[in-house]
Amino acid sequence: MPATALLTSEQYLALPEEFDQNGNRIKDELIAGEVVKMAPPSQLHNLIKVNIIEALIAYARANRQICVKPLAEMAFIVTEHDTLVPDASVVTRNRLNPRESKYIAGAPDLAVEVVSPTDTASHLKSKVDAYLQNGSKTVWVVYPDSRSVMVYSGDAARELKADQQIEDPLLPGFSTPVSTFFEL
Repeated sequence: MPATALLTSEQYLALPEEFDQNGNRIKDELIAGEVVKMAPPSQLHNLIKVNIIEALIAYARANRQICVKPLAEMAFIVTEHDTLVPDASVVTRNRLNPRESKYIAGAPDLAVEVVSPTDTASHLKSKVDAYLQNGSKTVWVVYPDSRSVMVYSGDAARELKADQQIEDPLLPGFSTPVSTFFEL
């Protein structure tokens, strides 16, 4: 059986958008050259994502001198074969230029992925590796079922749960209990 040809980010971004029978755009990403379709996120997934984004926005507003911008579901052309859309991300403001480009080149400074039941371990690992090898300082992988966050940075990984504080070197002074991400 012949191997499937890997797509480049340029080829992927040239593909037409796909829509379901109700007219909703089908979300997908390019992971290691493979187009991966995503199921619509659940209410729980969205509530967790919003809690994280709210915490990041509150921090950015209170610390404007840090010059970071939280983003929701922004597309990043991370590598030639990876165009990823983290649930939340943070970039330094000097990387933003919406009049010049529709997407951001390179990995976000901080990427946040909220795990869905349809996410595979191999795709999550590929995404974390792509982020970290291409400029992300930190990646948070959020697990709704265990109410935990795996924090990846450089060669280190640590798991945080409950009232353990999540902090990030990109966000000096940012600290919040992991449990706040899972408040409904």
